[in-house]
Amino acid sequence: MKSLALVLVLSGCVSGGALTAKSEPVAIRLFSPEDATVTTTTSASAPTTDAPKIRLGRVTSSTSLRARIVHRDSPYEVGMYETFRWTDNPDVFVRRAIARALFDDGRAQQAVTGNAPTLDVDVVSFEVDRAKKQRAGRVELRWELRDETRVLASGVARSEHDAASPSMEGIVAAIAAAMNEASGEIAHKTIDSLMQRR
Repeated sequence: MKSLALVLVLSGCVSGGALTAKSEPVAIRLFSPEDATVTTTTSASAPTTDAPKIRLGRVTSSTSLRARIVHRDSPYEVGMYETFRWTDNPDVFVRRAIARALFDDGRAQQAVTGNAPTLDVDVVSFEVDRAKKQRAGRVELRWELRDETRVLASGVARSEHDAASPSMEGIVAAIAAAMNEASGEIAHKTIDSLMQRR
């Protein structure tokens, strides 16, 4: 009797088209917080002779901060957009932003080998804040500057920028501004910490 009922249910689904119906394809939209319209006409400035040497170490993020764009709906609840994606994981964008902030103006020398303090960064948040009336881009970065034996300096850089428009483009621009501001703060504090130790 059970097998007969199962056959009737399946035949009803097939005849009704439920198993064969095609749904609309999901349109995935890709975003980058790096402005593609900005062109650099000059190369990065050469570091000054007294510029401190810094190695940019690990830049990591939690497993929730991957390709899908994260939104915060309350102080304790986060979710992910179904169809909005980053072109890279947020830690990749943050690594490039910190490298630009540290080395492009020549205030620090980028060390690849040898004995130099290492800057590690953890991307804590990289999200759309929907808890407010006006949407905002929010970025939080924890950083630690260390040598071979001890932590020289550490801290948290937080930045939030209101979106100029409610569109996803406006929100991504706000996240980009927050990322660049937090990265600049880390670069400034890192270089100051090393200069004070001389």
